[in-house]
Amino acid sequence: MTPKTLLAGILVIAVVAAWARLILWRRAAGPDAPVRTWRLAALLVLQPICAALLFLGLFPPSLPVAGDVLVIATANAPRNTLAHGRLVAMPEATGLAGVERAPDLGTALRRYPDARRIKVLGDGLTARDRDAARGVAVEFETAAPRPGLVSLQAPGRVAPGMRFEAGGQVARSPDAVVELLDPAGRVTDTRKVDAEGRFVVTGTARAAGLVAFTLRVRDGRGRVLEQADLPVWVEAGAAPRLLILAGAPGPEVKYLRRWATDAGFVVTTQMSAGGGIQLGDPPIALTAATLRGFDVAVIDERGWAGMGGTRETVLGAVRDGLGLVLRASGPLDGASRAQWRAAGFTMTGSGGLAPIRLPAPTDAAIARTRSGIGSVDTPADLEVGDERPPELSRLALTPVGGDAVPLIQDAGGATLSAWRATGLGRVAVFTGLDSYGLTLTGRRGLYGDWWSGMLSTVARPATGAAAAFAGPAWAGDRVALCGLSGDARVEGPGGAITALTVDPATPGCAGFWPERAGWHGLRKAGADAWPFYVQPAERLAGVRAARDREATAMLRNTAVSRASGATQTQPGPSWPWLLAWLAFSAGLWWLERSNLGRIAKARTAAA
Repeated sequence: MTPKTLLAGILVIAVVAAWARLILWRRAAGPDAPVRTWRLAALLVLQPICAALLFLGLFPPSLPVAGDVLVIATANAPRNTLAHGRLVAMPEATGLAGVERAPDLGTALRRYPDARRIKVLGDGLTARDRDAARGVAVEFETAAPRPGLVSLQAPGRVAPGMRFEAGGQVARSPDAVVELLDPAGRVTDTRKVDAEGRFVVTGTARAAGLVAFTLRVRDGRGRVLEQADLPVWVEAGAAPRLLILAGAPGPEVKYLRRWATDAGFVVTTQMSAGGGIQLGDPPIALTAATLRGFDVAVIDERGWAGMGGTRETVLGAVRDGLGLVLRASGPLDGASRAQWRAAGFTMTGSGGLAPIRLPAPTDAAIARTRSGIGSVDTPADLEVGDERPPELSRLALTPVGGDAVPLIQDAGGATLSAWRATGLGRVAVFTGLDSYGLTLTGRRGLYGDWWSGMLSTVARPATGAAAAFAGPAWAGDRVALCGLSGDARVEGPGGAITALTVDPATPGCAGFWPERAGWHGLRKAGADAWPFYVQPAERLAGVRAARDREATAMLRNTAVSRASGATQTQPGPSWPWLLAWLAFSAGLWWLERSNLGRIAKARTAAA
């Protein structure tokens, strides 16, 4: 006899005994006893109901579940996961007690060979488990993102002296502020997230090497939500070469040359003084071969107009990868507008002059200016800390075009610079007339941001081996390295060498599990080391969860009907039945005790 059958028999006997007791008690009370018929009927009915509820609480009825479905709990899985069916928890699913666990998804599928579909709860499958999930149908119920960073794009290779950008997204903190700190711990940029939580911060690369900036996220009350390393690879390659051509000498050329030289460019300048006289560096012939030796060229509208047929040579060099910035030194006449239109830009507007509305300097920008970070192009007789608002002007023209991308906008939303792709290169236009005024009034940081942004965007792309790694990596998590040959190895932060085995199923790729955080070097046969950064396991938890959610969502197949698989059962929850039993038992007790009390009072009064 099973415990279930034994309990059922005991409860049946108890109900029969209770009925007999109630009937005998009613007869013994006599016809004059104040016992109402409905109360006795209620007592007789509640006895089997209470017994049935107790039985169902101890042995809850089974619920049908699809026999081919296996529930997988991952990180951040909800606490009510136990109610979903056959459940196996991955190592990342913490806080779930009394559940079956498996070291990975492959092991769980081997334990349940009849599983044809998995239901993933939480943040999703890690890289360790995603390959095993490709043989089954996947249903994914994602968890809500945690407050903090959910996306981060670190800069790639950066030349010394060049500006770089890093962007990302912050979740569930609409008033968050993101700060960028340099390796010395100084705040170099501060940005408030937009309505969608996105942000872009900028910094300036210094000496060549592998450095780690710091990204800090604060909430609306100034508390630090998250802090993470931002790796930057400042490549010690050849200095970028800049060609400056001007139709006449002027302060804009002077200060641009000084800033570019301090930023690490190799600068060649040529200015026309009229009558065939050239100022600046020794003249060069603008041929295709000569232009291949430059990475970017800055030409004003008078210099561009005076080039004649050489313009086609320059545009041909742009199509081969040269970057070009067309800048205005004064109002454009009809011929100049037509020449810029031939480069792919249509200028709309009145054509006169308009003021440039500058943003108020942030605390970080003022600190950078006072400390001399970014450039040293202020004359000695000017104070570095002078923060007077400069009065700058621009052309009242807006560069537009079907594929034109705004690059610089002033505080009023006017577009000062835009760029477009032309073949392998890029062309940008700049409508600011006297940006050098920024260096004279304490806004050197903004001046460097403008020109570094334009030159970095359009400059000829650096040559070298293709990237073998993209995206954040964490200690203890699998990293996919591609573009490998048979002789590939990784050098860790402590100098340990790990040989890589190329996966035959994915030619040229191998898996690597870093044990320590920090800079690693991928060494391939016949190529220089390719550095990549590994985050500590506890850092960027929101970015890691977002990566797993996105990758798991891509595994989802067309939903399979639960009725299509073999139907099995499992015990349902007990608490609803026990709660109902407690409520009915309380009602039964009240009905019986109150009735007996009335009988006792009646007997006392009769005596």
